[in-house]
Amino acid sequence: MEDEYGRTRRRTVTAYVLLLLALTQVTVGAGALAVAGVSGADLVHYDMVIDLAVGLAYPVCGTVIALHRPRNPIGWLLIVYGLGHAFTGLSTGLAVEGLRAGWSPEALHVLTTIGRHTWIVASSTAFVFVFFLFPDGRLPGQRWRWALIAQLVASPLDIAYWARYDWGLYDGTGAQPSYFPVPPGWLPVLQRVVTVKACLVLAAVMAVMWLRYRRGGEQDRRRLLWLLAGVLPLLVSIMLQVFGFPPVYTSYGTLLLPVAIMIAVIRHELLDIRLVVSRGLLYGALTVGVVAAYVGLVTFLQSLLDPHPELLGPALISVVLAVSFEPARRLLQRTVDRALYGDRHDPVRAVSRIGERLAGGGVGAVSEAVGEGLRLPYAHLAAESGAPSGSWGTPGKLTHVVTLDYDGRRVGELVIGLRPGEQQVTPADLAVLELLAVPLAAALHATDLSRQLQLSRERIVAAREEERRRIRRDLHDGLGPTLAGAAFQADAVRNLLAFDPERAAGLLAELRAEIGGAVGEIRRLVDGLRPPDLDQLGLLGALRERSARLSWRADGTPIAIRVRAPELLPPLPAAVEVAAYRIATEALTNAARHARATRVDLRIEIGEGLRLEVCDDGSPVDGETAWRPGVGITSMQERAAELGGSCVVGRGRVEATLPLGEPP
Repeated sequence: MEDEYGRTRRRTVTAYVLLLLALTQVTVGAGALAVAGVSGADLVHYDMVIDLAVGLAYPVCGTVIALHRPRNPIGWLLIVYGLGHAFTGLSTGLAVEGLRAGWSPEALHVLTTIGRHTWIVASSTAFVFVFFLFPDGRLPGQRWRWALIAQLVASPLDIAYWARYDWGLYDGTGAQPSYFPVPPGWLPVLQRVVTVKACLVLAAVMAVMWLRYRRGGEQDRRRLLWLLAGVLPLLVSIMLQVFGFPPVYTSYGTLLLPVAIMIAVIRHELLDIRLVVSRGLLYGALTVGVVAAYVGLVTFLQSLLDPHPELLGPALISVVLAVSFEPARRLLQRTVDRALYGDRHDPVRAVSRIGERLAGGGVGAVSEAVGEGLRLPYAHLAAESGAPSGSWGTPGKLTHVVTLDYDGRRVGELVIGLRPGEQQVTPADLAVLELLAVPLAAALHATDLSRQLQLSRERIVAAREEERRRIRRDLHDGLGPTLAGAAFQADAVRNLLAFDPERAAGLLAELRAEIGGAVGEIRRLVDGLRPPDLDQLGLLGALRERSARLSWRADGTPIAIRVRAPELLPPLPAAVEVAAYRIATEALTNAARHARATRVDLRIEIGEGLRLEVCDDGSPVDGETAWRPGVGITSMQERAAELGGSCVVGRGRVEATLPLGEPP
């Protein structure tokens, strides 16, 4: 029975058995070389140790993957690849010892023939398949299976060509292995074919990696960077061959690759792989560049300097390299950092690019822009108002919060995920985030204002339509039937006037009453549109009249209401008058009904706008809360906001500010 990762007893036993087989081959091969007394120079020259090293490193790392992720074929492929090299190393050790001990040529021939081909078979199949299936063990698409089939079909070419490269270890001995029969004249052609095939395979692998990097998430990209970190030593060693370094050392560049693959598959969060790849690319490129420059300058200067090239040439070359090293390092560092860390080295550029995304897609695109611009695993922009603002990536265990403040008020926060291996945000990232906080806070504030404006418009439209519906209903249900009845009664009076004057007089009296009721209904409708006291008494007179009506509480306690205002108010816009009257009357009503107040002060001041303040000395009892938010308080705040003003409500105090705008 398998668990969530696909582990079963059979798979576990199989992994350990294969590891034991690899360790046995490596141990026996290394022991045979030691018994044979092979010198260190021959070990390096004939590349005897690399097969044993690969046969140890790859099965160990592959077994770890197979035990933790048995469904992923990469672990098993690494084991197979290591076993192929392990048997090659075993055959080499036994053949060397057999030649010294005088074993039969037939046995040695069979041993070396098999040993020369196992590492090639494993390399052409298992090793190549690892790159196509990395990191999840699946191809990026069904069409790529033809690349694997083509590699399998063409693997005999690798066997026919590479098996002959044994560095002359068995020349002239009875241990000379057999190879695929290839006519001698065809070997140069075979070499070119194998080279072209290798280039095509490399191009296909690079295409697969590029597709995975573009289509994958942050997790897949970190895994691919781990693979790149493992390949870097191999790439550097291959480049150094161009400048005369022996190719035998290239094989040692593959020993870090299984470790990188193991970490990428199982523990890709171990540390910040971007930093590893950044430094690796930087110093690898510098190493190759310095070697290339040195070789080129030596060749060039020695062709020019005839007197003493052995002295003057190296001296000039050393000076040139010393002067050019630091500029080259800075240029390479900027290039690598931009590829791995985005624009964090240039905060102004980073903010500018994020500003472009902000202008094009609003605050919803900021999280993605921050994550991609700084190569962060996670970014989330949260508005204090609760409006949706978007997120990007997957949150990790460690995050950093940047508070966004506008005009001394918190408007939101930017949450970023730390890169794997980072315990705190780096100073370079912090510099960009602090610079970005100011425009982000302004953007959130503007977005919130726009949202509030839209909501206010929607409420105004809704209130207007509700008011129209109420007026239509009142006209249809109240005034309409009344006028219709009056018309019927007028017709009846006209018909009765000639032969029944008394009955006609009674109907006229009823008609007069009906018309009086219609007039009252019209007044009620008019009063609902605008308080009549404002037209009759003005704002101050209407407020004093209202104060007089509210001078007694329900329990009979008198309330002293004092109105303080200029003797004469300037002409006010009708909307400001209505808003001030409604806010003041609602505040006075709350003070009389809920605050248990005995004194209320109403103050009106005229400056750049109309400032209205209502204060009371209320003292709620029995756990009541003064100015508990409700419909009345919300109505006061909305009336002020509709005019572009503000209304602040607190315990025992209401303060509203209304802009005057243009006078009527």
